[in-house]
Amino acid sequence: MTGNARPIRDTAPNRFERRREKTRVDLLEAAERVIARKGYHNTRIADIASEADVGLGTFYLHFKTKNEIFIELIDYGAGKLREELIKAKEGVEDPAEKLRITINTILDAAAEAPESFRIVFGHGPAFLDLMVRVHEIFINDLREDLEPAIGAKADAVAHLTIGMLSQAITWLLERENLPLADLKETTVNFALGGLERAARTDAP
Repeated sequence: MTGNARPIRDTAPNRFERRREKTRVDLLEAAERVIARKGYHNTRIADIASEADVGLGTFYLHFKTKNEIFIELIDYGAGKLREELIKAKEGVEDPAEKLRITINTILDAAAEAPESFRIVFGHGPAFLDLMVRVHEIFINDLREDLEPAIGAKADAVAHLTIGMLSQAITWLLERENLPLADLKETTVNFALGGLERAARTDAP
């Protein structure tokens, strides 16, 4: 063996980790599909394993409980939603337009995957830490979006806007006959009005 050759034991773990990560993602995506059909309470671990086409033993290699996979599912979904938001805001300079994009995109996501959002918004203290962590992700991004318009007030406005958006999501989940377009328009207009007043009080 030459000095440049790589030992077999160095490459095998990489392949193993890739397979393991793929199985984990398959389980997360299976969980998302199952809860969309059956809801959180009616979903069993066996349903998720079957949907992912793996055995129960494989499931337990990755997750210990149903709550554990759902917590990671929300983290996974929040990451994908954040990537979608970043892409949607590419090339946009106006803070007000970034605010509009943020609200519309998040409400669209809640309407498209209501059961995933119900995990967080419908189970109170069990997922409180998770909800706070997810909120912080979007608060931080929104703060950066708003700082060019309102400076130091961006932190407070970002917190208030995400809090309002959280309530709008709860409203959407509890009132399935509520027109999404109306809720989006009302939420956006309310948020933009607050942003405009904050910017006006900062003007010389």
